[in-house]
Amino acid sequence: MPSQKEVNKFIKSQKSIQFYKKVQKALSDVLLKMSNEDYKKITKNLILMILHEGALGQVMHFPPIKSKFKILQITFPKKIPIDVLRFVLAHELGHVKQNRNWEEEDDMRLEENADKTAEEWGFPKTKKISRWIKDHEA
Repeated sequence: MPSQKEVNKFIKSQKSIQFYKKVQKALSDVLLKMSNEDYKKITKNLILMILHEGALGQVMHFPPIKSKFKILQITFPKKIPIDVLRFVLAHELGHVKQNRNWEEEDDMRLEENADKTAEEWGFPKTKKISRWIKDHEA
Protein backbone atom coordinates (compact mmCIF):
# COMPACT_ATOMS: atom_id res chain seq x y z
CA MET A 1 0.00 0.00 0.00
CA PRO A 2 1.20 3.54 -0.63
CA SER A 3 2.33 5.60 2.34
CA GLN A 4 0.37 8.52 3.75
CA LYS A 5 3.24 10.77 2.65
CA GLU A 6 2.99 9.56 -0.98
CA VAL A 7 -0.78 10.01 -0.98
CA ASN A 8 -0.54 13.49 0.55
CA LYS A 9 1.99 14.51 -2.12
CA PHE A 10 -0.32 13.28 -4.90
CA ILE A 11 -3.34 15.03 -3.40
CA LYS A 12 -1.38 18.28 -3.04
CA SER A 13 -0.44 18.05 -6.73
CA GLN A 14 -4.12 18.05 -7.73
CA LYS A 15 -5.00 21.74 -7.83
CA SER A 16 -8.69 21.18 -8.59
CA ILE A 17 -9.25 19.78 -5.08
CA GLN A 18 -7.24 22.31 -3.08
CA PHE A 19 -10.39 23.79 -1.48
CA TYR A 20 -12.39 20.55 -1.15
CA LYS A 21 -11.39 18.97 2.18
CA LYS A 22 -14.12 16.31 1.95
CA VAL A 23 -12.84 15.19 -1.46
CA GLN A 24 -9.24 15.20 -0.19
CA LYS A 25 -10.26 12.97 2.75
CA ALA A 26 -12.26 10.54 0.60
CA LEU A 27 -9.51 10.37 -2.03
CA SER A 28 -6.89 9.74 0.64
CA ASP A 29 -9.03 6.95 2.12
CA VAL A 30 -9.36 5.28 -1.31
CA LEU A 31 -5.72 5.65 -2.38
CA LEU A 32 -4.42 4.26 0.92
CA LYS A 33 -6.33 1.00 0.34
CA MET A 34 -4.71 0.27 -3.03
CA SER A 35 -1.76 -1.96 -3.66
CA ASN A 36 1.46 -0.15 -4.56
CA GLU A 37 1.09 -1.50 -8.10
CA ASP A 38 -2.45 -0.13 -8.50
CA TYR A 39 -1.49 3.19 -6.87
CA LYS A 40 1.44 3.76 -9.23
CA LYS A 41 -0.52 2.73 -12.33
CA ILE A 42 -3.52 4.88 -11.44
CA THR A 43 -1.76 8.04 -10.28
CA LYS A 44 0.84 8.15 -13.07
CA ASN A 45 -0.10 11.15 -15.23
CA LEU A 46 -3.57 11.37 -13.63
CA ILE A 47 -5.23 14.76 -13.55
CA LEU A 48 -8.35 15.26 -11.45
CA MET A 49 -10.98 17.77 -12.56
CA ILE A 50 -13.26 18.05 -9.54
CA LEU A 51 -16.06 20.62 -9.31
CA HIS A 52 -18.51 21.13 -6.50
CA GLU A 53 -22.17 21.28 -7.41
CA GLY A 54 -23.08 24.76 -8.53
CA ALA A 55 -19.69 25.52 -10.09
CA LEU A 56 -20.29 26.18 -13.77
CA GLY A 57 -16.72 25.86 -14.91
CA GLN A 58 -13.08 25.67 -14.01
CA VAL A 59 -9.83 26.20 -15.90
CA MET A 60 -6.74 24.10 -15.28
CA HIS A 61 -3.36 24.67 -16.90
CA PHE A 62 -1.26 21.56 -17.48
CA PRO A 63 2.49 21.30 -17.89
CA PRO A 64 3.65 19.42 -21.00
CA ILE A 65 3.29 15.66 -20.56
CA LYS A 66 5.31 13.35 -22.80
CA SER A 67 3.32 10.16 -22.27
CA LYS A 68 -0.33 9.13 -22.09
CA PHE A 69 -2.31 10.90 -19.38
CA LYS A 70 -5.74 10.45 -17.84
CA ILE A 71 -8.31 12.97 -16.66
CA LEU A 72 -10.87 12.01 -14.03
CA GLN A 73 -13.83 14.44 -13.93
CA ILE A 74 -16.33 14.51 -11.08
CA THR A 75 -18.94 17.07 -10.09
CA PHE A 76 -20.08 16.38 -6.55
CA PRO A 77 -23.04 17.71 -4.57
CA LYS A 78 -21.92 19.67 -1.51
CA LYS A 79 -23.95 17.37 0.76
CA ILE A 80 -22.76 14.06 -0.71
CA PRO A 81 -22.30 11.48 2.06
CA ILE A 82 -18.65 10.52 2.55
CA ASP A 83 -19.33 6.82 1.90
CA VAL A 84 -20.90 7.68 -1.47
CA LEU A 85 -18.00 9.98 -2.36
CA ARG A 86 -15.47 7.27 -1.45
CA PHE A 87 -17.31 4.74 -3.62
CA VAL A 88 -17.60 7.13 -6.58
CA LEU A 89 -13.89 7.97 -6.40
CA ALA A 90 -12.93 4.29 -6.06
CA HIS A 91 -15.24 3.35 -8.96
CA GLU A 92 -13.80 6.06 -11.24
CA LEU A 93 -10.24 5.15 -10.27
CA GLY A 94 -11.22 1.58 -11.17
CA HIS A 95 -11.88 2.91 -14.68
CA VAL A 96 -8.43 4.53 -14.68
CA LYS A 97 -6.96 1.13 -13.82
CA GLN A 98 -8.68 -0.32 -16.93
CA ASN A 99 -6.37 1.89 -19.00
CA ARG A 100 -8.80 2.39 -21.89
CA ASN A 101 -12.05 4.04 -22.86
CA TRP A 102 -15.42 2.33 -23.16
CA GLU A 103 -16.29 0.65 -26.45
CA GLU A 104 -19.78 -0.34 -27.57
CA GLU A 105 -19.11 -4.08 -27.36
CA ASP A 106 -18.18 -3.64 -23.69
CA ASP A 107 -21.85 -3.19 -22.76
CA MET A 108 -21.80 -2.93 -18.93
CA ARG A 109 -18.64 -5.00 -18.36
CA LEU A 110 -16.38 -2.01 -17.66
CA GLU A 111 -18.90 -0.60 -15.17
CA GLU A 112 -19.18 -3.94 -13.41
CA ASN A 113 -15.38 -4.25 -13.37
CA ALA A 114 -15.00 -0.75 -11.88
CA ASP A 115 -17.55 -1.66 -9.17
CA LYS A 116 -15.58 -4.86 -8.47
CA THR A 117 -12.31 -2.94 -8.23
CA ALA A 118 -13.87 -0.43 -5.81
CA GLU A 119 -15.10 -3.36 -3.69
CA GLU A 120 -11.65 -5.01 -3.74
CA TRP A 121 -10.23 -1.77 -2.33
CA GLY A 122 -12.82 -1.83 0.45
CA PHE A 123 -15.52 0.42 -1.04
CA PRO A 124 -18.46 -1.78 -2.05
CA LYS A 125 -21.56 -0.38 -3.75
CA THR A 126 -24.09 -0.94 -1.00
CA LYS A 127 -27.85 -0.65 -1.38
CA LYS A 128 -27.68 2.68 0.48
CA ILE A 129 -25.04 4.02 -1.93
CA SER A 130 -26.95 2.75 -4.97
CA ARG A 131 -30.14 4.39 -3.72
CA TRP A 132 -28.39 7.72 -3.06
CA ILE A 133 -26.80 7.71 -6.53
CA LYS A 134 -30.11 6.84 -8.19
CA ASP A 135 -31.90 9.62 -6.29
CA HIS A 136 -29.28 12.20 -7.34
CA GLU A 137 -28.61 11.32 -10.97
CA ALA A 138 -29.26 14.05 -13.48
